[in-house]
Amino acid sequence: MPRPSPGRPPPSQEPITVDRRHPAPEQVYRALRQAILRLELPPGAPLSEPEIALRAGVSRTPVREAMKRLQAERLVEVYPNVGAVVAALNPIAVSEAALMRTLLEGEVAMRSAVCPDPALVEKLDEAIRQHERALLAGDTDRAYASDEIFHRALFEAQGFMLMWDAVDQARSQLERLHHLMVAERKTLGRAIEDHRRIVQAIKNADPAAARQAMADHLNINAPYIELLRAAEGAEGSDQ
Repeated sequence: MPRPSPGRPPPSQEPITVDRRHPAPEQVYRALRQAILRLELPPGAPLSEPEIALRAGVSRTPVREAMKRLQAERLVEVYPNVGAVVAALNPIAVSEAALMRTLLEGEVAMRSAVCPDPALVEKLDEAIRQHERALLAGDTDRAYASDEIFHRALFEAQGFMLMWDAVDQARSQLERLHHLMVAERKTLGRAIEDHRRIVQAIKNADPAAARQAMADHLNINAPYIELLRAAEGAEGSDQ
């Protein structure tokens, strides 16, 4: 992870901006979640409720609510007599996340191709255009946001938002993996072509091809999961 620039506090100490017009717990949650996904708060980093509350200028109550949500997403772990820390990247949890995405997203891609909805197709095409512009500008945050819009749209079209919530949590594990392996540029770049193949299968009203295109797209995670397994195995053998 790059060192903070001179004169600037490390990300774990930077102020958290909270807009008083909106609920504080959601804003604290989003800020911490983003820092964890980007590895600005790396695995094992301590998370102090009083310190976070001070940085956000709020009481400990909204911080506690945010931490509970992050713990439910398996991004934070709480240990007795130690406190909260950023959860480690567990190869089993990451593999589970990848499998969940393949099964659920393959299903919605297939269903979307049974009777293609022009409005959905246009939304997917626009997400691809936004994704491409973001990558050309070197803006990985916008690229990840466009990627999320693409995948979320498929679930919205089916009304499967409970499934989307599960997929969104799975995405968080895989996004951390991409940052850890310094693979975000490669995965985001390939995603554009993969997304085009998924959309083409939907336009062609070919459910089997849509499911396969989604499976091929998500299979990009496989080599990084294997690298994570190997790294954990090497650490275990050194102990």
